[in-house]
Amino acid sequence: MTNSSLAGCEAGGWLAQAKNLVEQEGTPFLCVYLDQKTRQFKLVADSESRKELRESEAFSELKEILSRTNEKKTKLQFYDDLCDAADAKSCRQLMPVESVKTNQETSLKVQMLLPHHSYDKLPVEILRIIFGYMTPTDLRNILLVSQTWKSVAEEPVLWTGFDLPDVCRRHVQALMMFSNLSLFSKLQHLALSEFFFKLKDEHVELFCDLGLSSIEISNIDLSEVSDQLLGRLVSGCKECVIKVLQDKHWGRPGVNKAISIISEIQDNSNLKSLELIHYDNLIMMATGEKRKMSLTYIPSDFLTRLFKKLDSLALENLLLSSDQLVLIFDHIANLSRFSFRGIHLNATQTTHLINIVGKTSQLKSLSLSEVNLDEIPVMDLAKAINKMETVDFEDVLMEANQIKEILLEIISGDSKMKNLSMTGIKNGINEDNLFDIDAVVFANAVNKLESIYFDGDLPETMIKEMFQVMSLGTNLKTLGTPSNQIAVDTFYHITEVDPQVLATALNNLQSVRFDFGGDQEVNECFLSVAQMQAFFKQLSLKTKVKTILRKDFYDFVV
Repeated sequence: MTNSSLAGCEAGGWLAQAKNLVEQEGTPFLCVYLDQKTRQFKLVADSESRKELRESEAFSELKEILSRTNEKKTKLQFYDDLCDAADAKSCRQLMPVESVKTNQETSLKVQMLLPHHSYDKLPVEILRIIFGYMTPTDLRNILLVSQTWKSVAEEPVLWTGFDLPDVCRRHVQALMMFSNLSLFSKLQHLALSEFFFKLKDEHVELFCDLGLSSIEISNIDLSEVSDQLLGRLVSGCKECVIKVLQDKHWGRPGVNKAISIISEIQDNSNLKSLELIHYDNLIMMATGEKRKMSLTYIPSDFLTRLFKKLDSLALENLLLSSDQLVLIFDHIANLSRFSFRGIHLNATQTTHLINIVGKTSQLKSLSLSEVNLDEIPVMDLAKAINKMETVDFEDVLMEANQIKEILLEIISGDSKMKNLSMTGIKNGINEDNLFDIDAVVFANAVNKLESIYFDGDLPETMIKEMFQVMSLGTNLKTLGTPSNQIAVDTFYHITEVDPQVLATALNNLQSVRFDFGGDQEVNECFLSVAQMQAFFKQLSLKTKVKTILRKDFYDFVV
């Protein structure tokens, strides 16, 4: 190979491909050849293989083989060896040069007769759809294919979820090196957590001008980073999650730091979604409630400016003043998602909250926990809740007639609700009210939804009626939520359902979960052999099922 040919290779030929294999994909590479013009032996390899080859006798042996081959002056053929070195007979031999030339000429004639297609000529919209299915790792390779592909693959929307490589969290040198690469500008999500070294201002400044889509701050020591800089970083993001654990060892960023970050968010921030979550399992003896993170000394006018641009707000386990609660409720009308969990409300404040929810037309998702709804008028509560598409109630006080009216509204067809989760629903004497609902009402309402989640077991009548209605047709896509499905075999009374009815019902869903006794809480499978046989038989005949899940095992697609 001549120097001129090498220059051509370096411009984008096999040397460029070899370099990409080594540096981008981490592929060990080793090539030794004899340059016919300079009569010198050339070595192309990754750094580690080159070092080991130089220190071994193999390099001398390879040079001797190449010298003997060159002295024979025989006509050479090219071998593409894709097999194990010990199985030389199975290696694939390519065609001689004459055959290659003949085939190339034939191919050229065919190409002149047939239309020429180029992936570069695909519409940008098509490329964008195709690239949308690829991971950031795939996109890094796409950037190297052509200028056309590179221009499409660089679009920020395709890099959603691209986070820092793990090595950048372990070594400060790796973070600094990565920040100098063009790939660094593709970061869309930053999980500011679990760094193995203390972050300082100089490190955080690297992220401030990236235009991040989202950031999550949790389990990290930010004591050496200024509040103003963190506020600037958060202000540049569209979504922010701050999680605080009340623990002197693992609770960083800590309550004070979290509040300081919130206080430094700029008026002209890009924030559209904010989650402020405080985790603390310590129960206060005086109130019997979990310890809260107090925001009472943050000025109400600042919170007004902060919340007015938000589209989504989630607050959990916080202590808020009456004035702060009023201004938060006043901004619910501007939100599409509102999560309000573990925050104390008196009867007047609860009524005010439900009235506002009932009047808003923009709010689509509502999540409430540790709230007493039992004093809200039945019809007012039902009308307000059924304006939501997604409702999540946890540890909420409700009466059976309130739940029934919500379900009747769903059956009537006037409801917008698609997803309902109810766990820990109690009445004033701590009894589970979900099981007091009429089985027919429950079954018909559930099958009008796309997902339903509840805890505990259901009575036999409710189980049988639910699957009976489901077998006739359902809107449900799964039992449980997409991220937390209910294992069908954990229902105690499931064995009482007719096998064919159950098989038809489950095959009307899109996703089904079986644990076969593998659940830690319910370590027994209540499905009968006849029921399992009927399900899989129906699965082979007519089904809507796309996915079957088993907890703690890999998902597999049907």
